[in-house]
Amino acid sequence: MDLNVEKLFTTEPIFETNRLYLRKLASSDAEQFYSFASDPLMTEHVRWDYHRSIEDTFALLNSIEQKFKARQSFNWGIVDKPLGNLIGRVCLFGFDEENDMAEIGFALSREFWNRGIASEASKALIEYGFEEMGLNRIEARCNVANLGSEKVMQKIGMKFEGVLRNQIKMKNEYKSQKLYSILRQEYFDAK
Repeated sequence: MDLNVEKLFTTEPIFETNRLYLRKLASSDAEQFYSFASDPLMTEHVRWDYHRSIEDTFALLNSIEQKFKARQSFNWGIVDKPLGNLIGRVCLFGFDEENDMAEIGFALSREFWNRGIASEASKALIEYGFEEMGLNRIEARCNVANLGSEKVMQKIGMKFEGVLRNQIKMKNEYKSQKLYSILRQEYFDAK
């Protein structure tokens, strides 16, 4: 099965899990996004600095929309069903159509950490990636010190592949990252 990135961008899928709705992020999400993006602890392990003003949030959401238009990434807002509030984001990006690969990423409001929410949202995207898009491999990376994200990667069936030393410059500092992945065959074998 060949990778079908265009399907993702033309259908703009919405997902519903037991506790969550996943739908495309929009500029109308700015206020709720700011509520967690302004938390310095939440943003400790993401590429962007904590938001000091709502303008920072609008700028990030605009960048997300530009990457969507360029077919570089698709970001879903994670919406808590009972509350109806945006509590995070999950995304697919880094599409490699030649090798049928993509990367998954997530960021979650700190008050919702350690509840299995990032795992639940990520599993929905992994299912879509393998069953609908035709991906063969989905990768995820996290800073070496980000044990919470590493636990999510393990929980969703990803395998540790190694450490990418000083792989990324975040907030003017080089960071090493742990690389995890799950393969199409592993996903279907576990079903």
